[in-house]
Amino acid sequence: MHFAVRRHRSKYLAVFLATTALITAAPLQSAPIDASKLDDAALAAALGEARGRSKPLLCDELVPLTAEALKRAAAPANAETFAAGNAALWCAIEEKRYADASAAIEQTEAKLGRQEAFDRVAISLDSFLSRPEQAIARIDILAKTGGGEALTSIPPEVIYDLSRAATTAKRPDLKLALWSSIYSARSFGQLDPEVIGGTGINLLQAKADSGLLSDKDSDLADLVTNAGAYAALLSQRRYAPLWPHLEERAGDNLAEVLKLDVQINAERFKAAPNDTERFAGLIYSLLQSGNLKPAIDATEPFREDGMDYSEINEQIAWAINSMAIALRASDRPEEGLKALDALASLDPEQHSWVVNFAINHAAALAGEARHAEALASYDRAQPIAEKQGSPFARAIITGQRACSLHTLGRTDEAAAMLKALEAVRLDAVQGSIGSAMCVGRDDLAIAWALEALADDTHRPVAIAALQPRYMENTPPAWNDPEPNLLLAKSPELAAAFEKVARVVPERFAPLGGKPRLGPKPASSQP
Repeated sequence: MHFAVRRHRSKYLAVFLATTALITAAPLQSAPIDASKLDDAALAAALGEARGRSKPLLCDELVPLTAEALKRAAAPANAETFAAGNAALWCAIEEKRYADASAAIEQTEAKLGRQEAFDRVAISLDSFLSRPEQAIARIDILAKTGGGEALTSIPPEVIYDLSRAATTAKRPDLKLALWSSIYSARSFGQLDPEVIGGTGINLLQAKADSGLLSDKDSDLADLVTNAGAYAALLSQRRYAPLWPHLEERAGDNLAEVLKLDVQINAERFKAAPNDTERFAGLIYSLLQSGNLKPAIDATEPFREDGMDYSEINEQIAWAINSMAIALRASDRPEEGLKALDALASLDPEQHSWVVNFAINHAAALAGEARHAEALASYDRAQPIAEKQGSPFARAIITGQRACSLHTLGRTDEAAAMLKALEAVRLDAVQGSIGSAMCVGRDDLAIAWALEALADDTHRPVAIAALQPRYMENTPPAWNDPEPNLLLAKSPELAAAFEKVARVVPERFAPLGGKPRLGPKPASSQP
């Protein structure tokens, strides 16, 4: 079992801090300039000098200078109004006064109207300040203005964070408005393929949540190429009107969809070969399409002797994670485990994302039936997760500890760990159900699956968990639990599942899930 414990923190803060770093970071002077004491010529000279530097002092220099220039300017003073508002905006961001930064935009635009220069940071601020309505309204303006070209400058992560905010707030109307605006823009075809594909699945979700989905929405289904997302569409009954079209389009083993996904990701990477996120996306696409050798070959530099992982970023780490799975699925488990161990050994103070790979290394050891080593690896992961991990990460560690302890015959410890998992089971639904099965508590696994199926938030994960193992989109381990077997053991669970889902026919088993990881138990069948 693989646990992609990606960070769920907001990314917009990083967006505008990175932008701010381009124009700040000069040492602050002892006190702000008293611009009121400057005559007009001196004020103009000071402004010219400040603007001529690559990193002017925002709060101590540009704010007082631009404010004073505005006071002295003759009406309508549009340029001076923008300059003062812009300086106040970036000063507030530099000092992490984000509400004040947003207010600076509002005050400036109240006088001048919408300012294109503010679009990206305004959306980021509104998102960060939990004001998705305002952010989505501006997205709509961008989509409808001119040809919608301004929409192409909004980072995909900002759009996805907005979508998650709408989902968390249980506002399908906002999610529908966001993705509808994006889809309607004339510039839609110019957007990042990640956004184009995301538009398909998210707009279908929003329409289903709002009771608006019909068989007329096949154009949206045609945008979806990710195997996991496609499997969700094939399994959840709310998408039943689209099943005939989805099945015809997919091909056996989702081959046609996965072929297109590789093509899109390859072209996306070719257009920006230094973009590490696009590289990671391509490697994962190769993995989920069953192209193990190309994935292994493309990541060969990360297996060279003496390779130093300390300088890599998180996206390269995810590419290495995919490489490790491909190696394990190609009967090269030691190479895969070595790469994961190297990632897990990085300093978490320098790399806040290490928790993901500390957990994945331990899970890989468990998948190779090396449970004593897995427990030691979880010992390494636990303190990192306590400090930097999400509730999901901590729940996964608890559940996997219970499983490995039980497998090693340490049943009392396993039972205690399972009791701890019960309190946080909804933080990691699929992992919790599997861990309960591993410890021999099918009764708990059934109860937890029923609970998740009854909840709008957790239902999609529960439906995915209850699919047969052949619906995995990347290689599973032979010893992974199989929650699908619970359907035959519990008529109540089977009935609850049947109301909201179906078992996807085996002909649509994704290519990427066909290989297996770890030693094959004597009693196991493919």
